[in-house]
Amino acid sequence: MFHLTVDAPGSAASATNMLLDELLRGARVDVRHAPATLPDGAKSGPGLALTELLLNGAVPAAVAAAVASVVTAFVQRGSARKIVIKKGQESITVHGGDARTQKALVEQWLKEQSQPEDEG
Repeated sequence: MFHLTVDAPGSAASATNMLLDELLRGARVDVRHAPATLPDGAKSGPGLALTELLLNGAVPAAVAAAVASVVTAFVQRGSARKIVIKKGQESITVHGGDARTQKALVEQWLKEQSQPEDEG
């Protein structure tokens, strides 16, 4: 499972919703809002994190390319200042810069993180 955190000017929640929609339509992946964890003693039940998405399941090569394209284009358009993608302790940050390079780096990182770990 991958966690995507959106840092956007203005309304990060709105940008996160836009990214969710673009990932669903453009990359056709299983993505949803992350559940929000409330501090101890909070009165209401769990809600949804406003700026975090969860990308479920494995990310095969074709899907990694589509996700990388959507995320890179989203940042390049200025819809987000940056997007941090995390899996476990590993992360990659997508921000301004050369779109082609960013896309290639994100795609490669997603592929590497989707590989099963050696059980040796």
